[in-house]
Amino acid sequence: MKRKTYRIRENRISIIRREKKIKQTDLALALGVSPSYLCKIEKLVQEPSGKFMKACSECLDVPEAELFESGKKAGLNSNLKNKLWEMRIAKGYKQYELARMLHCSPSYLSKVEKGLQRPNDKVRKLCAKILKIKENELFHEAE
Repeated sequence: MKRKTYRIRENRISIIRREKKIKQTDLALALGVSPSYLCKIEKLVQEPSGKFMKACSECLDVPEAELFESGKKAGLNSNLKNKLWEMRIAKGYKQYELARMLHCSPSYLSKVEKGLQRPNDKVRKLCAKILKIKENELFHEAE
């Protein structure tokens, strides 16, 4: 059974939490929620309640408007643009399959696809080779 993913509200919880070096379990405990609930909200599988949004904002000491943004991708580094996700899907690869071929974790690959992490040269070259696309067409720096 496929999970329904909500994209109503983007959030930067995981990004800010990591910047502040707070573990997911510690933040969940401070917010009075389960780690799995926090994980679902961070991954945009579940819509956060107003009460949760306020508590999270206070706990992380970040304005709600900065933590939860509507209608746009929140927290993505605009300088790290790539077509990796698009090309992976077009070529029919599952994320875990491509990660295995790249000798990296699916988590790392996900961050690269989202523009949250810059791939190293080895990963860039191998991605381009596997997906049969020029490296500069797959990964390009934004102006």
